[in-house]
Amino acid sequence: RPNVHVIFGAGGNVTVHVGEDGIVVVDSGSAANARALLDAIKAISSQPIRMIVNTSADLDHVGGNAIVGAAGIGLSPDPFGDGNHATVLAHENVLLRLSALGSSGAESPAPTRMLPNDTFTSRYRSLYVNDEAVQVIRQTGAHSDSDVMVFFRKADVIATGDVLDLRQFPVIDPAKGGSIQGEIEGLNRLLTEFVVPGAPLVLKSGRTLVVPGHGYVSDYAEVVEYRDMVTVIKDTIQALIDKGLTFEQVKAANPTKGYRGRYGSDKGDWTTDKFVEAVYNGLSRKK
Repeated sequence: RPNVHVIFGAGGNVTVHVGEDGIVVVDSGSAANARALLDAIKAISSQPIRMIVNTSADLDHVGGNAIVGAAGIGLSPDPFGDGNHATVLAHENVLLRLSALGSSGAESPAPTRMLPNDTFTSRYRSLYVNDEAVQVIRQTGAHSDSDVMVFFRKADVIATGDVLDLRQFPVIDPAKGGSIQGEIEGLNRLLTEFVVPGAPLVLKSGRTLVVPGHGYVSDYAEVVEYRDMVTVIKDTIQALIDKGLTFEQVKAANPTKGYRGRYGSDKGDWTTDKFVEAVYNGLSRKK
């Protein structure tokens, strides 16, 4: 869109919305990439960064909050300082999770400026900025307990965070409140926000665009395909559980067959086996 841009390679995808009030950024990438991300944002516009919206507490989405936010001026009063910092908006669970970093000794505590300074727990957080209605939609329980999606209504662009990750099977983190049931609910909720052209307009360029947490910009048909894939695998694993199969037996039955080549991986942080295990454990607990 003329006033909406996507920056890849900063960690998670970063959406940049530009207008008369300044810049709204969805996610801030990792700490290691924050300076490069800030340079990329400045190449798009010299306007000040007014707000960062975090779609989860994952460090590849919030790590740049301090550096990117320090280049901005808040839309609302800053409880952590003198106001020379962009507003950082997130679900309250992002603040709770980042504040708890270091309590177990596994990770260093998050610096204060990485923390959100404006949080919410309601179903929506709506605002009007850059002559645009913006809805921040709570979708907790999909990837994690901190998920939100950001809908720029006039631009017709939705930034989904890791509710949608077109590179791979959805990353479901049960330790942080994620579940297969919440993932499917989140994808179905996303699909309700699309404006789908009717048959006479099928050749028109206008359509709702989606910026996933990782991967390429997509549209309605690709999200439907992804939702259907997740649902088929969930139903397949549920049927195997209902037959009394153990996790090892379910894994051996290859419930991701037909999708493994496109979305699966046998190495890296999120393997096919980890996905199957997350789905299996979530459905088993449901019983």
